[in-house]
Amino acid sequence: MATKSELIARMEELLQQPEVEQAAEAVDALKETYEGLVAAEKAEAEARAAEEAHQAEAAVEEPATEQVGPPPAAEPKVPHQPIESAPLADEDDKKFKQLLDAFNTKVNDIRRKRQKEENDNLEAKHRLMAELRELIANEENIGNAFHRFNEIGELWRNIGAIPQQSYRELQHEYSQLREEFFYHIRIYKELRDHDLRKNTALKQALIADMEAVQRVDSVREAEQLVKEYQDKWHQVGPVVREEREAISEAFWNATRQVYDRINEHYKARRAEHEANLASKQALVEKALELVKQVEQAEPAGTNEWKALTDQVLELQNAWKSIGFATKKDNERVWREFRDACNAFFEKKNAHYTSLKDRFKAIREKKEALIAAAEELKGSTAWRQTADKLKALQQQWKEAGHAGQRDEHKLWTRFRAACDAFFQARSASFEQQDAEQAQHVQAKEALIKEIDAFTLTGDRHADMEALKAFSTRWLNGGRVSPKQYDRLSAQYRAALDKQYGQLRLNDGERRKLSFQSRLQDLASAPDGKERIERECRLVKRKIEEVEAEIRQSEENMGKFSFKSAAGEAMKKEMEKSIHRMRQEIERLQAQYKQLRTELRASATAVETSTAADEQGK
Repeated sequence: MATKSELIARMEELLQQPEVEQAAEAVDALKETYEGLVAAEKAEAEARAAEEAHQAEAAVEEPATEQVGPPPAAEPKVPHQPIESAPLADEDDKKFKQLLDAFNTKVNDIRRKRQKEENDNLEAKHRLMAELRELIANEENIGNAFHRFNEIGELWRNIGAIPQQSYRELQHEYSQLREEFFYHIRIYKELRDHDLRKNTALKQALIADMEAVQRVDSVREAEQLVKEYQDKWHQVGPVVREEREAISEAFWNATRQVYDRINEHYKARRAEHEANLASKQALVEKALELVKQVEQAEPAGTNEWKALTDQVLELQNAWKSIGFATKKDNERVWREFRDACNAFFEKKNAHYTSLKDRFKAIREKKEALIAAAEELKGSTAWRQTADKLKALQQQWKEAGHAGQRDEHKLWTRFRAACDAFFQARSASFEQQDAEQAQHVQAKEALIKEIDAFTLTGDRHADMEALKAFSTRWLNGGRVSPKQYDRLSAQYRAALDKQYGQLRLNDGERRKLSFQSRLQDLASAPDGKERIERECRLVKRKIEEVEAEIRQSEENMGKFSFKSAAGEAMKKEMEKSIHRMRQEIERLQAQYKQLRTELRASATAVETSTAADEQGK
């Protein structure tokens, strides 16, 4: 392996090359090799220090004490660090970093200067093309046109390189403008034909030259030649019309083949770098997986820790055998790998000192969870207690493992307490479902009985019979919400059909309809919420009618009722206000009944809750 001095000498040689940009890849390789030497020296020094410390400790121990392996803290860490940010240990490191900084500065200066020159050249060529378009469109003097055309061509040839991404499109457009000039401006046949034949021969020769580039071994030389031949191609004027398409197609086909080869070369290099990056990333993932494995379930014994340590060391050896990755990702992926390895060894060092205390804390926390679960297992407040036990179960999962000695025993006690509650709840729900099924059957039978009821003709007796049906419905017990809406609709339809046959007046009909609706609301599974909504609707309706009365009274104050027609209008408005006041009285009576029923419902809920609390 090369020494630091040899690498510094090679770096000085590369820095003195005239084509300094071409040495970038070689400089990257030298940098990585030099960083490897620095890392190796640092690792060797740390290893010697650790060995000396270990020997010193062994010298003072009693002879009967057996040391099994080095302590966890002696595990090697990866000291590799970029030379730009690493501490400079000696003059060689300082010299190498100075050379690297000088190289980077030189390359950046060259690239910035070239980029500015290319952008200026691109702008200059755009100006020439604009002038050439103006010349083609407006110049009528053939002599002047040819003179300026030749000047533009000379200026174009003397302009330097332009940005690569604009090169092909710009040159193609310029070539088209030149051909357009020759086809539309040059009218002297003899001169034109001579030029066309000469240009045809030149372009055929360029086609042969471009085809020969395909056989050049050096990709960099091929890049230079293809640009040179394209420049010459665009400088040559138009060819004979009959061969123009064939010649152009032949040249650009040959050019595309060269570019395809160049692109394949760089694609292969990128693929190699990406493959190396993927391999390194895979090692990072494996190292992270080992760290994750240690964090989620720390190994219980020394043998397991040793097996995992061997895996990490194997990953480090594999890393050294992989080549360079993509430049923008190489440092990042190395940092991720190094951090993962360091995290593993730090975790290992802390394991033996924290394991005992951690298991103790988890055990105490789970003992508290068991006590809480055992206190709740006899409760009959099913929903609240189930939520509390589920929260305890989540806390159990988050508490971690209490160690092989205690975990199973603790879990058995905790699960037994939870199972006792959930088994009792299941039995209670089964009984409740059975009762609700019986209530459904009873209500369906009552609906059929109402449908089959025949009025006797005695209006009072029939009214009492229908009220008895309503009382039986109200006292018929609760059903599940999904059954309630269907049964309620059938019940109201059957009862409305019977009331419809009694020929009630509007007031009686509305009163009975409201009583039926109130009973329907009260018997619903969510009766309290439904009655509250109905209260809000009636309250809003009262406010709307009161607003109408105020508006009507204000309108009466605006009119003069001295004529006979005015007097008639006044009486009609007074009748309307009287009807609205009667409507308010009816709505207020409904609102009062709803509030009474709401208080009764709230009392029933409080009684049920108190019974549940006593059942605990």
